[in-house]
Amino acid sequence: MKSLSNFPKIIKTKRLILKTIDITQQNAQILLDIINANRDYLEAWQGHFGELHSVEDIIKKLEHRQHQFEKNEGMLFGIYQNDELIGRIRFFNIKNNSCEIGYWLIQSANGFGYMSEALSNLENELFNFGFNKIVLDIDNGNTKSEKLATNNGYKLNQRLPMASYAKCVGKCDSLIYIKEKQ
Repeated sequence: MKSLSNFPKIIKTKRLILKTIDITQQNAQILLDIINANRDYLEAWQGHFGELHSVEDIIKKLEHRQHQFEKNEGMLFGIYQNDELIGRIRFFNIKNNSCEIGYWLIQSANGFGYMSEALSNLENELFNFGFNKIVLDIDNGNTKSEKLATNNGYKLNQRLPMASYAKCVGKCDSLIYIKEKQ
């Protein structure tokens, strides 16, 4: 696998810009404000938001993502619409030319196809970069993510019984969706 330092830092789509998030106090405050305004919505399916309560917590998380990038283990992008941060998407768990993608959007940005647009453009870059397979690990019951996966050509590959936990449903199956390079 090539070094992620050669992967695009900015991906422009029809309506969005995906770009890496610089580790600054200002960016950490923006992320914290977004999380706080959408906390109940985001925590329903994303457990890690419960540990993010301060600018320092956000900076630590961004630094962790930066270390993953430096070790060629993943990359984080903010999703911007009209210069406003509306979510994030990242790829990680890199092995054997495959990776996993994780994502979230603020509640008010749902229903407009933004995540589908972000996902398909990131996929194209990943496949062009040399990845052969992309994985989405979705909690059973997260119908929006399941629909996103199937609408974007992912196939359900495996169901891992009671392998995950989501605040809104408790212990649940983990659904592994896969898309391979054509």
